[in-house]
Amino acid sequence: MGILRLSDRPLLAGVVLGVIFGIADLIFTWVDPLSDDSIAALLRFYGPMFFSWAFVSFRATRRSGRLWTGVTAGFLVALGTFSVFYVLNLLRVNLFLTTLTERADWQDMVRRFRDSQSASLRSFINVTYFKGAPLKIGTASVIGALMGLLGATIARLKPGGAG
Repeated sequence: MGILRLSDRPLLAGVVLGVIFGIADLIFTWVDPLSDDSIAALLRFYGPMFFSWAFVSFRATRRSGRLWTGVTAGFLVALGTFSVFYVLNLLRVNLFLTTLTERADWQDMVRRFRDSQSASLRSFINVTYFKGAPLKIGTASVIGALMGLLGATIARLKPGGAG
């Protein structure tokens, strides 16, 4: 199935993107587990993800000619992406837990663990990640809808599409 045909199925495209970005995150952590999440690093990682969401939305709008189709596609592709990505991120955290606790951006999490008096860091981290999943996946889905609006607007402005 080609990339363009995959983009015709936004939820499936999102699942594939989630696998790709999740594996990339695992590899990046394996290669350099102590690298902090600087603004530049986050933009380099999430920028292509967001662009992909806009592209899927652009394609959906070009086919349908309707702005709302692009917004919906953006929401669905982001939902699929972040649902899978979040699971793979949880795997990453469990695989590299000891090393990750040495990162500067993890010090707040380590402090919260100590304050919680929980018996297991791994259990504390997993519970924290599970509790945060709805908000993070929901936020990503809203960003996807906004990227969908952007992609759909561009599609509507560019001559040659439906509508």
